[in-house]
Amino acid sequence: MTEESAVKVCVRVRPLIAREQSSAETTEPVQLFWKADDKSIHLIDDGSSTSKSFCFDRVFTAEETTNHLYQSIAKPLVVSTVQGYNGTIFAYGQTSSGKTFTMMGGGHIPGVIPLAVEDVFQTIKNCPKKEFLLRVSYMEIYNETVTDLLVDTWKRKPLEVRETINKNIFVADLTEEMVTNPAQALSWISKGEKNRHYGKTKMNQRSSRSHTIFRMILESRERSDPASGENADGAIIVSHLNLVDLAGSERASQTGAEGARLKEGCNINRSLFTLGQVIKKLTDENQKGFTNYRDSKLTRILQNSLGGNAKTVIICTITPATLDETLSTLQFASTAKKMKNDPHVTEVSDDGALLKRYRNEIVDLKRRLHEVSSVTQTAATEKKVLSQLLQEKDQLQREQEDRIKNLTKLLVTSSNLVPFKKLPKRRVTWGGPMLRLAQPPACGGSGDLSFAEPFSKKWKPDRSCLSELGEEDEFDSNWEIPEEPSDVLEMSENGVTVRSFEESPKDLFSPDRLHELTGQVSKLEFLLEMESQQKKEAMTRVDELNERLMELEQQLQSEAQQKREALEKNQSSEQREELEPQLRSEGLDKTHPSEQRAAELEILLKSEAQQKHEALEKIHSSEQRAAELELQLQSEAQQKHEATDKAELLLRVAELERQLSERRSSEGGADEQVRRDFAETIQLCETLASEKDLMVTERDYLKQELGMFLEQIGKLEKENALLS
Repeated sequence: MTEESAVKVCVRVRPLIAREQSSAETTEPVQLFWKADDKSIHLIDDGSSTSKSFCFDRVFTAEETTNHLYQSIAKPLVVSTVQGYNGTIFAYGQTSSGKTFTMMGGGHIPGVIPLAVEDVFQTIKNCPKKEFLLRVSYMEIYNETVTDLLVDTWKRKPLEVRETINKNIFVADLTEEMVTNPAQALSWISKGEKNRHYGKTKMNQRSSRSHTIFRMILESRERSDPASGENADGAIIVSHLNLVDLAGSERASQTGAEGARLKEGCNINRSLFTLGQVIKKLTDENQKGFTNYRDSKLTRILQNSLGGNAKTVIICTITPATLDETLSTLQFASTAKKMKNDPHVTEVSDDGALLKRYRNEIVDLKRRLHEVSSVTQTAATEKKVLSQLLQEKDQLQREQEDRIKNLTKLLVTSSNLVPFKKLPKRRVTWGGPMLRLAQPPACGGSGDLSFAEPFSKKWKPDRSCLSELGEEDEFDSNWEIPEEPSDVLEMSENGVTVRSFEESPKDLFSPDRLHELTGQVSKLEFLLEMESQQKKEAMTRVDELNERLMELEQQLQSEAQQKREALEKNQSSEQREELEPQLRSEGLDKTHPSEQRAAELEILLKSEAQQKHEALEKIHSSEQRAAELELQLQSEAQQKHEATDKAELLLRVAELERQLSERRSSEGGADEQVRRDFAETIQLCETLASEKDLMVTERDYLKQELGMFLEQIGKLEKENALLS
């Protein structure tokens, strides 16, 4: 398509359906008002002086198939979409004229959408030098509300139509699924069709009650050469293919619509009317200026396809058995044929396209995987270090227990004090001056020995004392050993040995000795406190790690408890029983209750924090719901205001109708087109009045619901204040 022919319009004539054929059998043959040839359609001459004829790019008769239509006018647009152009194909016509059959197909006959999906992938296969990334989405416009057809019903919510800084229109939060073959795309279409709104009317047993848009997003670039890196930074081309199945225009008098069906018909007619007004504004050279696409969600989403950067194909479906509805469709098609678009290939930078984003994401995921591996290794290293620290702690604890045992054995009490017996009196059988050596030394020999240190049993005479002895000294035969000698003599074949004690048993409990023992006990308590502090630090490090390390610590604590219990059972002396509880109360056992209490407080704080967090989330959701209800009330108030304006318009229309009737009587007739437009306007106003009543009812219900939510918010705020 060239720039001038970027918009192509074709007409497809539907054959008579069963309802029309059955009526033809019971009465006279049904009247056909239109006849068609290759590129034009004419009103059958009824004998009047005026005749109407319309020319289009192509007119397909009832005998031509959907595949013929697709190959003739739609396939070139699909192929150009793969080349980088935006494309839109939509079907327009009255209800029960064959739009859905043309777009979706029926039975074993594929429609335009399945054929287009097949051709997209076939064209991609013919482009081996490019790489493509395809996404699909399927949306529905039902009662002027955009919803996602690719999600489950319970997850469905109204979607917002937004605009980027580059003036591109998009639907927020719309699901886009990646596809790699036609079967995947068709499966998503099948799922969307199950979620679409259909209804039964007098005109059609399965009438579309909404507009649907199936969109394919194609991203392409020149294939990169992994070896040379060629075209690694080439531009990425992004194109959109919109396949639209519009709901048909209808009259309530013909469809017999009531209640929900009437509301659906009103919204369908309103959006189609807005579409016609936008196209009329684009084709009218006298009305250049701003075009308001925001009056309808349909025109807003298709903004680029209407006078923008896209190639557009419009398929208008008609039936030859109706006059007014077919004439209205042909007038729309004739107006749309004058519309001009400006299609061009859209190239975006690498960072702005999904293809590049996925590559960047792969690199980022690899980097994060490496970081996670590093963190895992660090955690393993810390775990190993912690295990070593725990082993060292256990080793120090065992050494400390051994030291306690050794110090306990060194403590002197009345139970382990060995009594000293007096030696019996005995005579010394040798004589001479050496006999006096048995007496206590007169000088220099104090004989003090340390009680805590080993001493020699060999007695060495003092040289200063030996020098005082003389040979003239005589031996006293009556000399005896004193009753309480300071030294004890023992005779042996080798000589004389002496056992000497530093002090008596009473001296063991002297103030100096008690002070020394008190110092040793204080030192022992200090070591126990140091050990307790080290244990606390180890416990803190364990708490900072994961839950598995916590389990390891609990296991170690249980083992330590078992060791202490075993140690208590093995104690036999009264000194150990008195010392161990004292040390425990002053050292080790001081930490256990506090640690247990700290753990209990931590669990309690976590539970309270969790409850507070849940309450805050509940308050946030309630506030969000209240805000949504307020927005709905505001929109309903605006709609009520518009309904009031439309009621005034209805009065104005009635006045114009009265003036028209007067003019008819004065002028003798009126233009047929003006009369039809007035009739449609009156019908639209009637439906708007009924819609107003529905909106008032919904508004009252929403007000009641808003009050309930405000009460819930008040209760949650009170609960939050109590938790705080």
